[in-house]
Amino acid sequence: MDRPPSQSRRKERRRLFDRRSPVPRRNGEEQHGAERRSEAKQPSPERRAGKDRRATQSRRRGRRRMESPIPYTSDQVAQVRAQFAVPGPVSCPACGGAFTLGPARRRGEMTPRRVACLGCGSAAVVPKSWQARILVISQHGIVRSALQETLASVGHEVIEAADAGVGLLAYERVPADVVFLDMVSPGRMEAPEFLRRLRRLAPEARVVAMARKPIYAGVDLIAVAQGLGAVRALRMPVSRDQLLKTVEEVRP
Repeated sequence: MDRPPSQSRRKERRRLFDRRSPVPRRNGEEQHGAERRSEAKQPSPERRAGKDRRATQSRRRGRRRMESPIPYTSDQVAQVRAQFAVPGPVSCPACGGAFTLGPARRRGEMTPRRVACLGCGSAAVVPKSWQARILVISQHGIVRSALQETLASVGHEVIEAADAGVGLLAYERVPADVVFLDMVSPGRMEAPEFLRRLRRLAPEARVVAMARKPIYAGVDLIAVAQGLGAVRALRMPVSRDQLLKTVEEVRP
């Protein structure tokens, strides 16, 4: 008895489906072999970590070499320390350029700091510096120029900021010995907010608040500044002697 055509076709398809062709097996074996070869070529995680670590260390060594200062001779170091020990402008004994002062680090009775030439990149460590790094924050260019001229005439390094937010970033980059803050016109950031953030950033910061009048709109700005950590308050305009005396009294 003949079977219906539909059953014959289904049975034929089942036989074809069950039949295993060697081609797919060969393709699968080749694929697995390629995967094994690719895995063998790829380095292990430990080896990759070692290569990355060595590359990072190499970059750091190169950066340190580029940033490392040119050493002074022993005579030049003595000249640099002698200049920073007395009031007055200082200059590099190698190229005659100006210096930039690093943060002062108290070590017992001494306060050493690193000083670097802006011209040739030479640097030295002085045991104590009469010159100080001073940050002046005021929106008024006249106030900044007057303070900068007076302080720089005796050798102090002065950094100016027309905005309190910029001044905070400058202090965070390289801490200043003294900060003069105009309480009335600090810029986009209010003076109290600047003092709060600076207090959190550096509780040891020495801030001198400046104001023409102690009270503005019924608020005692001097009392607010002192309550937020200001160590001294000055009434503008300030005389030259009073300004220099304030720096000497509040600096570390």
